[in-house]
Amino acid sequence: MDKTTLVERELTADQAERRIHTEISRLGLTPHTRTLGSKVVAVQASLQGSDNRHARGFGKGYADQAHLGALYEALEHYWTDKLCTCDVHEETERYFKDTPMFADDSLLQRLTCQQNVRISCRTYVCPPWHDRFSYPVALTSPNGTRLPSSPGMADCRAVQRYASNSGTAIGATYNEALLHAANECIERDAVSLFLLNHFYYQNHPPLRRVARLTEKDELGRLWTDAEQEIDGEIVLVDISTEFKVRTFLAFTTKPGSNPPVFGSGSSLDPRHAAWRALTELVQLQLSAAEPEYRQTLANALRNLQPFPRLLRCAQFDPQTLLHRCVQHEVNLPDSAKDLSVDNQLHLLTQDLRIHGRTLGAAVLQRTELGTTLLNVVIPGLERFFVVSSGNVVVPQARGRTLERPAP
Repeated sequence: MDKTTLVERELTADQAERRIHTEISRLGLTPHTRTLGSKVVAVQASLQGSDNRHARGFGKGYADQAHLGALYEALEHYWTDKLCTCDVHEETERYFKDTPMFADDSLLQRLTCQQNVRISCRTYVCPPWHDRFSYPVALTSPNGTRLPSSPGMADCRAVQRYASNSGTAIGATYNEALLHAANECIERDAVSLFLLNHFYYQNHPPLRRVARLTEKDELGRLWTDAEQEIDGEIVLVDISTEFKVRTFLAFTTKPGSNPPVFGSGSSLDPRHAAWRALTELVQLQLSAAEPEYRQTLANALRNLQPFPRLLRCAQFDPQTLLHRCVQHEVNLPDSAKDLSVDNQLHLLTQDLRIHGRTLGAAVLQRTELGTTLLNVVIPGLERFFVVSSGNVVVPQARGRTLERPAP
């Protein structure tokens, strides 16, 4: 570890490591880690408590980074598993019909079409203005169906397959967690639109392929190390949408016996976004060689067999992208200098507002040391990415704008 502050972090690596070990110790948890790979690695961390609760998390990158990330994610999952019913209140379906920010959040219509029902929600605060809004727990927690049901409550089974903990993130500070969660929401939206554009609707727009970096460049060395780790060429593409946050997607052209996977990453720092995409690809490639995750991927494909368009999205055939799309080579944009977490949050929230989007955050857990777990929602962003988990879903309003008239 070192004393430098990490991108999108307010603590140094040393401080972050001391913090997570203190938090784990105070909870009476015992951590165990396991490393996959040799240089660019995936670390699996497990936390075991005296109450027999068990949580796992993954970290990615070079060894120290991956180990630290795995411990934070394991604690995130430890907390998340028991928090789906905390701080919940109820709203009527009329609330969502009457609130303008939900106008194009078409998934809500599956709940609001039910008459005279109440919907279990959390309160979200919009930084930095402190406006508030409610949003259904059923869409932000895959375990939301554990909520007690009673007469007059909405039937949430209509949206259960779209439920995701995307936008739930942990940080050593509130701002860290908020930035990571917001970037994840934007990332998943961009991935959703990419899958819809290229595989579901088969529009085959040009592919913005990132030009190769030299090994004198730190990110260029990571790219090469990642290729050596998985023994295959890695293609990096820019899949950014209208927002200032940049999103990249990485995949390999190497044929294999395991279902294809891809990595993605978003950040206002383009190089950090690319780093996340490259290391996530390695993490998933290494995990796909493990029986448990390989079975998960196979089950997802099996579940989508009756739905050819959805199956194409989950299969993610690299040759389709490389052979059917015009490829435009693009250079990786330079990173902004000295962009603090606070400045990034300001730019990100202002940019969302300019594009007519509202970001809200609900704190799920905060310790006396400041470690924070929160959930962010940005109503109206596309949720189609859950198809990769084998979910039978359809595009929502934002995704449907990509559909082209039949010739």
